[in-house]
Amino acid sequence: MNKVILTIAVLVIGFIGFAQDNASKPQRLKYITTGPDGKTSMTIYDDTREDSMKLESVNNFYRYEILDPLTSEPVLSSRNKGKECTIDKTKIAAGTYNLKLYTSNFVITSKIVIGNSRKAKPLMQPTGDVVASR
Repeated sequence: MNKVILTIAVLVIGFIGFAQDNASKPQRLKYITTGPDGKTSMTIYDDTREDSMKLESVNNFYRYEILDPLTSEPVLSSRNKGKECTIDKTKIAAGTYNLKLYTSNFVITSKIVIGNSRKAKPLMQPTGDVVASR
């Protein structure tokens, strides 16, 4: 019985002593969304130390929308000229959203996850759902 307790104590101390705290480390994340043809269509750069993220597309896009997945209502949207823009993460509550990117020929849709705030180490993760239509 004493050996079991000693073994558990050593395991707990070892686990705590060697555990890494990734929450305190900033992360620079890069997510690439591909279209049905397998080519890169959209890239998102997210630095967890920043209050904004950068959105780039291979094609010029004139608008993006971040939609609530339950209601499909826009939470944030903006017009754009060119192939890139910056999205202010402080204007969006934490949660999962659909991101739509509008070009002259098609719409790219991708799911994203946004964390609470810069202090809470926001993370954005693509879920792999991509839809392109003409």
